[in-house]
Amino acid sequence: MAKVYKASILFEENYNATAHIIVNQGGTNSGKTFAIIQVLFKLAYEQPKQVITIVGQDIPNIKSGVLRDALNIYSTSWQLTARVKSYNNSDRIFNFKNGSGHRFAAAGR
Repeated sequence: MAKVYKASILFEENYNATAHIIVNQGGTNSGKTFAIIQVLFKLAYEQPKQVITIVGQDIPNIKSGVLRDALNIYSTSWQLTARVKSYNNSDRIFNFKNGSGHRFAAAGR
């Protein structure tokens, strides 16, 4: 059964922010990455034809961190799976039905 995620304070603060740059601080497992990925997913399906690139140090770090969280959110959220057209595992790209996309890439690539 798909989970229904309750919006965290971090999600709300990031989603409702009006500043161009937002700084998230906190220790390991404080929810920063999870909340930010939720915000980026929501922005992608609310605003058509957005291209969102999530950049990490290298592919192994992306796969073990932010991409793992994104796949967890995607696979357990019926609201999100209903809006995603496809996920390309080789290129690490989520394609949304509205033309938006999330790409996970290494710095300098």
